[in-house]
Amino acid sequence: MNPRRGLIIGGLLAALMLVACGSGKIKRVESPDGTVVMEFVLQDGTPTYSLSYDGQTVIRPSSLGLAFADQTPLDGPFRIVDLHRSDGDTTWTPLWGKNDTIRDHYNQLTVELQEQAPSGRQLVLNFRAYDDGAAFRYDVPRQEPLTRFALTGEHTAFRFNGADSCFALRRRGFGGNYEGDYMVTTINQLPRDALIALPFLVHAGNCWVGVTEADLTDYSGLSLRPDSAATGRLQGDLAPLPDDPQVKVRAATPHRSPWRVFMLGRRAGDLIESELVRNLNPPSRLEDPGWIHTGQVIWPWWNGRIASNPGISGEPSTALMKYYTDFAAKYDIPMLLVDAGWYSLESEAWSDAENQDVLTMEETRKASYDIHRVIDYANQHGIGVLLWVHLASLQDRVEKVLSTYAKWGAKGIKIDNYGGDNQQIVNNLRKAVEVAADNHLTVDFHGAYKPTGIDRTYPNFLTREGVKGLEHSKGDTVPTTRFNVTIPYTRMLAGAMDYTPGAFDLDGTKASPKHVRGTRAQQIAMYVVYYSPLQMLVDYPAAYESAPEQFDFVRSVPTTWSETRFLQGYPGKSVALARRKGDQWFVGAMTNEHSRQVDIPLNFLSSGQQYRATICRDAADAGTNPQHVVVEAATFTGSDTLHAVLAGGGGQAVRLTPVQN
Repeated sequence: MNPRRGLIIGGLLAALMLVACGSGKIKRVESPDGTVVMEFVLQDGTPTYSLSYDGQTVIRPSSLGLAFADQTPLDGPFRIVDLHRSDGDTTWTPLWGKNDTIRDHYNQLTVELQEQAPSGRQLVLNFRAYDDGAAFRYDVPRQEPLTRFALTGEHTAFRFNGADSCFALRRRGFGGNYEGDYMVTTINQLPRDALIALPFLVHAGNCWVGVTEADLTDYSGLSLRPDSAATGRLQGDLAPLPDDPQVKVRAATPHRSPWRVFMLGRRAGDLIESELVRNLNPPSRLEDPGWIHTGQVIWPWWNGRIASNPGISGEPSTALMKYYTDFAAKYDIPMLLVDAGWYSLESEAWSDAENQDVLTMEETRKASYDIHRVIDYANQHGIGVLLWVHLASLQDRVEKVLSTYAKWGAKGIKIDNYGGDNQQIVNNLRKAVEVAADNHLTVDFHGAYKPTGIDRTYPNFLTREGVKGLEHSKGDTVPTTRFNVTIPYTRMLAGAMDYTPGAFDLDGTKASPKHVRGTRAQQIAMYVVYYSPLQMLVDYPAAYESAPEQFDFVRSVPTTWSETRFLQGYPGKSVALARRKGDQWFVGAMTNEHSRQVDIPLNFLSSGQQYRATICRDAADAGTNPQHVVVEAATFTGSDTLHAVLAGGGGQAVRLTPVQN
């Protein structure tokens, strides 16, 4: 063939391919098992996507695009200039988690778009399909018209069937936290002015969908707003920057958005097992993470710093922290959390942000913990100390502050925040986590936004709040038991959840009253159901020592797991999970305000193996005496069924240990 003729024919073929790519034909990517299908199409040049599960449409064609402060929107009309298909199938071992091995198995479609306008700006869309979900993200390549940009929003839409039921957490503006209640309604009945937090749970016909985001890096967090008309459409909305409410993200190209994630399953509880959010984050960047330790933490703040020693008051003091350290050492509790109220004479610094402007250092010393003496005493007794610090106080000096904490001998930090997830907060938090890793400090984040999987990349980031946890019971009759059996299906889908369970004295004392809803057995079951590598013990020593068998059970529950299985339940009604650590299994069951019997087949146990069971359950009178718990023993095999009778607001926790022949 004449080389020149070959070039001409090749050019014609390429042109025909471009025409075909831009003609509105559907491009699709299927999960490895074919159950999940994402489709992409240019509708008159406008990019749209849709999603189906097991043959049923979950997301109807929904718009895509980006909007800028100083340029026209990047939302079409486009033409497709290239398509790439790829796949991945690897298995990785997390340092800690709810499973000890994680399979990352997907098919991917990458679509390269170019504007038909003279500017010819480019946009790349990446679509992934997993057997348990799907995700997509925007990728803005480096290009002359877009070397830097100020993003004012995304044109990302989520078009459900308007009659689909949903569980929605309404935020109080972008500066608000994630510590609210869930409304149960339909997509079309969501309040028009609501700002909906992620994860967002939808019952869409034959499946359940958890909408969230992953790999939130140098970007603002995503929330959802219902359409002004009842169309089933939700619009993605990004948190604004504090210096300009119109701008959501400032960045240079190349730059990527977080993944927009859909967790999918036939049962709502199937989503609890998913590792999709972690899989969509980069692998660990820590070369030697052996210094990272998980486990239970004694936390005096919630109970009002109660001590049975008459010489120690409930006010913050070094003696009080030593008292709690002694308790931790006696019962092999590996960590102590020193919350707000500590000071350092050495650095003339203290941790109570509210008092910094009104108290002198001498006044602070009289009503605070001498942190050096507390850390030294704890380290002598083999107890690691976690220090409270506010994220705002780390700005511009995070390296100096965290290196100082490490020199003092602290093992970790609890970062608190006022709420919000704009790009500045996201970047400040990430910087703090990176510097903490450099200084061998673990991180717990309160006043937090939802997890997005950064703990895979930085496994020193162990847990975060981002939930209406037990601390609210200090002043109100919340959280409710209905809420307690909603959050495993909503908030916990995104990652580890520091609800801070463990109330044994449900009413507290006259000096420090509590209003804990539900039974003590439900509090015990939370240690199995609620996943957090750092798990708080919130009550005072005498409360735990008054029920030694129950406390021994709580101390035996691991905080990280080899395997997690959803057994049964429904959001807002009940939940039952089984988790394995090595050859031991733990089962946790919880109910809302209604009593119920839960029958749990134990077919997940090894065949032919006998197991010795320790059961913590509601006593027969727990409906009227919620602190009454029965601890009993039994023997089971995998052919047996566990019959759990739960009081209203009740729970049951079971430890199953193989019987050695």
